[in-house]
Amino acid sequence: MILRYTLAWLPMVVLAVLNGTLREFTYGKAMSELHANQLSSVTFILIFAAYVWLLSSRWPLHTSGQAIVVGLIWLVLTVLFEFGMGRYISHQSWEQLLQAYNIFAGNLWPLVLVAVAVLPALAFWLSA
Repeated sequence: MILRYTLAWLPMVVLAVLNGTLREFTYGKAMSELHANQLSSVTFILIFAAYVWLLSSRWPLHTSGQAIVVGLIWLVLTVLFEFGMGRYISHQSWEQLLQAYNIFAGNLWPLVLVAVAVLPALAFWLSA
């Protein structure tokens, strides 16, 4: 089950790209970059929550421990992907990458990471 959920992380990348594309071609043009990123963070959390709910309906996890492990695996994969994409493909500096984590500057990306880590367990507990 853990392997299945680990592989289920891959479509999250597609959802994130679609969410970013929506931001860039719609509301991102009508608001500041910070506000567009904030809205994008919220929309991604909602999209991701729906995805996790669908996964948990199709492939229910059997224990809260499994749900916690899935959340932690997804969190690690997400951070590794973000830094890998940002650093080696987008050629962003470490400072630019870390800026997304500055919640005191209004960046909501840390909340996305919390959602990635917590939503599998939340879906498990809500369905139990």
